[in-house]
Amino acid sequence: EKRLKHLDDVGASPDAAPRSCVSKVSLFAAMARSGSRALLPGQTDNLAELENLNEETLLEELKLRFKRDQIYTYVGEILVTVNPFKWVGGLYDPDKMRLYSQVGDKNKFAPHVFAVSDIAFNTMRSGKKDQCCVISGESGAGKTEAAKLFIKQLVQVSNGAEFEGLESKLLEVNPILEAFGNAKTQYNNNSSRFGKFISVKFNREGSIRGAEMTEYLLEKSRVVSHTSVEQTFHIFYIFFNGYGKDPRFQLGDIGDYRFTSPNEDACADINGAHFTELHAELEAAFKIVGFDEEQKEDLFKLLSGVIHLGDIEFSGEDQAEVSSDPELLKKLCDQLSIDETAIELALTRQINIIRGEETERRLRLEQAEDARDATAKAIYNRAFSWLVESCNKQLGAGTIKAAAGDTAMGILDIFGFECFDSNSFEQLCINLTNEQLQWYFNEHIFAMELAEYAKEGISGKDITYENNEPLLELILSSKPLGLLGILDEESNFPKASDTTMILKFHEAFKGHKDYKRPKGNEEIFTLSHYAGNVTYEGFGFLEKNRDTLAVDVVGALRLSDNSLVKLLFGGEREPTGGRGGKHKPKGARNKMDRSASQARTRQSIKHARASLAKKKQRTVAAVFKSSLADLMTVLKASEPHFIRCVKPNHEKTADLFHDDLVTKQLRYTGMLETTRIRREGYASRPLFADFVQRYKVLGFPCRQEVQASAASCRQILNAAGIKGFEVGKTKVFMRYYHADELNGKLEPFVAAATILSRYCRGFTARSKYGALVEAKNKQDAAVMGFCTSAERSCQGVRDVMQALIDEDGKRPADYWSRASAAPSLKERAYKEKTQSNRKKGGMNRAASVKWFKETEAAKGSGMAEDGGFASWFHGIITRQEAESLLKGQPSGTFLIRVAESRFGYSLSLLFKNRCKHFMIDQDSDQRYMVVGNDRTFPSLNEVVAFHMRHPVTDDGDTLLLPCPTSGPRDDLAELE
Repeated sequence: EKRLKHLDDVGASPDAAPRSCVSKVSLFAAMARSGSRALLPGQTDNLAELENLNEETLLEELKLRFKRDQIYTYVGEILVTVNPFKWVGGLYDPDKMRLYSQVGDKNKFAPHVFAVSDIAFNTMRSGKKDQCCVISGESGAGKTEAAKLFIKQLVQVSNGAEFEGLESKLLEVNPILEAFGNAKTQYNNNSSRFGKFISVKFNREGSIRGAEMTEYLLEKSRVVSHTSVEQTFHIFYIFFNGYGKDPRFQLGDIGDYRFTSPNEDACADINGAHFTELHAELEAAFKIVGFDEEQKEDLFKLLSGVIHLGDIEFSGEDQAEVSSDPELLKKLCDQLSIDETAIELALTRQINIIRGEETERRLRLEQAEDARDATAKAIYNRAFSWLVESCNKQLGAGTIKAAAGDTAMGILDIFGFECFDSNSFEQLCINLTNEQLQWYFNEHIFAMELAEYAKEGISGKDITYENNEPLLELILSSKPLGLLGILDEESNFPKASDTTMILKFHEAFKGHKDYKRPKGNEEIFTLSHYAGNVTYEGFGFLEKNRDTLAVDVVGALRLSDNSLVKLLFGGEREPTGGRGGKHKPKGARNKMDRSASQARTRQSIKHARASLAKKKQRTVAAVFKSSLADLMTVLKASEPHFIRCVKPNHEKTADLFHDDLVTKQLRYTGMLETTRIRREGYASRPLFADFVQRYKVLGFPCRQEVQASAASCRQILNAAGIKGFEVGKTKVFMRYYHADELNGKLEPFVAAATILSRYCRGFTARSKYGALVEAKNKQDAAVMGFCTSAERSCQGVRDVMQALIDEDGKRPADYWSRASAAPSLKERAYKEKTQSNRKKGGMNRAASVKWFKETEAAKGSGMAEDGGFASWFHGIITRQEAESLLKGQPSGTFLIRVAESRFGYSLSLLFKNRCKHFMIDQDSDQRYMVVGNDRTFPSLNEVVAFHMRHPVTDDGDTLLLPCPTSGPRDDLAELE
């Protein structure tokens, strides 16, 4: 308090600092005494600071901010973003990106995803520890956009990249992956149908070394089926928009194909602006990332082949045969560059080896249709994995060698929690991922808080939270077998069925609080997730988990001449002297080749079977469980930053906020629990050394050496008047508001240091200032005298020359051809009068006034819309008078005056403390122009209007403000 009083009294001494500085110091002192100020509803950026924080106030604050397009809000350390379902102007401009660079104290800026990105980057650099950003929320909550914006800002704040173009590639992989991995669903127009973890690698200087992406569980079933209100992957519509008429891909109308026709609205809009824009964006991204034309053609031929494959039909209930138009089969084989006989046999027959003998089994109709759809899904799924792998190569993933000081920033953009009318194996995997991430969130926010208290010997309160470990054990446990373990066990039994699997589930988990069996005999089960109960249908679980592709199909695809298809299915090299050329159509084979084709296909099947035998066959559940464990290992080793995305409504409509839907999301994302533990616990925990270094001045003299100990920290806190803190073994534990209180106490010292620095710099400057000012004044006087003299002389000569020109214009046409003679008395009188007028300046001024009234006034020159003169227009005033009016005005102030010595105008402009003058004349067509510029205008007013938007010269001197005037305007009176 003594220090604050001293700072308040600084202005009392004769040698006090400028009053503005004293006022600033007094203001900081007052703020430190008064404490935090109350904010109106909807104005709190961090809701953890609310006095009365509960479910109702949290919801109301988010709702009020949402209505004002403030979609970002902090809840403690978590950023909450509410999807606006519209573009909010100015929110992501380059200026915003620059504003959120080097944020430091996030409380000084409005909440933003750019701020989280910047803080994560600087925390990574200062702490030399890997970071991760976990972005979660329901489908349609805006996770994908948040991830893209986070990465965009990360590139902005980084210190460049180790090789040219890496930043652009990192940003442009998104349009590629979104095109092939995203789709429109019932609740989301751009839903990610796969999970994605991006790890951006940095060197010790903060430059990007490269990046690597990991994909999880692409929803490949969407390729072969989706409802009429949803769409397949974006790429199918983009493909038809950009290449639908390209003869290379042999496509017809998009509505004619089974895989693309269900959504009639999308088919009708295939050539609309939306898909045209997506196609242009995708092509640009391919070019920037580094895909060549050959790779693109292979990829799009593969995609065309998948589309044609969907229309292959069969006949024969017990022994299926291809019944489609032979032309369709030929198109399919042309696009995939495979043999007609090979693919036809692969889809309708199965070659088995029993006791070393080959036997051929004919497939039933439904088996052939399943094989066809499984082939389409496998081709697309492997192509997507290849696409991710290719992007990783372009991002340098395979060439990065770890170096000392390297760090990584992970961004997790993964599917949101799903609960539909019908939920299957895919939803179980998706919800398991979200369950695991919720556990990670709980561990970080809640459990680790309590563990930290215990480690430091702090008596924390018994804070409880929803623990979802029992459900995770139910699904993931190995001993005893959890749900996924039983699923894998059943998948390995040839005679097992979905029914036997469900019965084993019921038996294994009876009595478990998170598992519910149906009352009847339906093949369903219900799990109690953190987000709510979800009922799963057992039908199809085993088939989806096995995810096997018939070895006969693999054998046929291995023989493809399409280099990409061959790569995806482990194709064989062409024998010497064999077929040459790329994409040679194989549908043209005649029936004479059928036996040879069968033999070659059987050989390929043997190779495929041998290759599969060398690999341990893993189920989808096993692979996914392993990938999830690897992901959690990476997350646990990183310092997390959380972004919780909230969906305000299911209608995907702007400015619509459903309270019940948002409340449900706030509950299951744990944000209410987060705010509670932050208020009840200790949010800020600096080490003793860091605390003493920052706040020592509050409890000790500046020059005193202070030991970083518990006693020193207590003395500082007590001297600052802080209540409710705890001091542990190595850290100070403070409430979330204590840091603001301490920083408020520091403000007067910062202000005092600023004043002291100002005095020191002022003393140094004043010691040199006198001599510099005197030299400057002498120089200014000399320059001004020279310029004034030169201007006066030039103006006089010009006036004389103009008067002579005017006199010559009034002489008869034959004047100069006459013989010279003594002037008459009348001529001598006229000459004497002219010379007298020229000396007085009366003739030129009167002529100019007359010219303006008779010629220019009728054109509206210098007139405003109300009939009076425009604010920038002046009558006949001198150059010196114009400069006097402009003196002291802001840069860009201007006026236009009527010229006295010629029929025209002069533009006077103050630009960067320099006054410039330009002539405005008219050409032979009576069009106005600034002399020196080529552009002409039909009126004087249009000259002004144009140069208020465009510079007069290349120096950038633009007309910004009319010169203000006061008092009577005599110069305009004579023009009226």
